[in-house]
Amino acid sequence: MAESVRVLLVDDDPDFIEANSIVLEASGFEVLSANSGAEGLRMVREEKPDVVILDVMMEHTDEGFAVARRIRSRLRSDVPIIMLTSVGKVTGYDFNPEENPDFFPVNIFLEKPVPPSILVNRVREVLKKRGEDQ
Repeated sequence: MAESVRVLLVDDDPDFIEANSIVLEASGFEVLSANSGAEGLRMVREEKPDVVILDVMMEHTDEGFAVARRIRSRLRSDVPIIMLTSVGKVTGYDFNPEENPDFFPVNIFLEKPVPPSILVNRVREVLKKRGEDQ
C-alpha cells in the first residue's frame, strides 16, 4: 500500500486490541486504539481514521451502537464502520444492519471471534467500496 491506511480499534478489552493490532499491522495497516466509546469518538474527530472497528458492549451494554450513530450523524458520515462484537451471543438477538440501518449505522457486523484473515479481508472490502463510491 502506497499510503498508510489508518484503522481505529475501539474496544474495552486490551487483549482484543493487542491481538488485532498485531494482525492488522502485519497486513500493512496503521493501527490506532481506544478503550472506550468516548475515547473512540475523540480519536475519530482528531485522528481521522480510514476505518473504525467498534465493539458494542463496553462501559454500557449498547455503547457501540450509540458511538456508531454519533460518528455517522455528527462526526464523519463517510468513514466505514465494522462492528465486531459478541453481543449477539450474549443477547441471543441476530443483528442485521441492512434491516435497520438507522439503529445499526455500520457497514459490516461481525460476531466475535473472527479469524484474522476474515477481519483483514473485511477491512479491505470496506476500503474498496469507499474508494468506488468517491
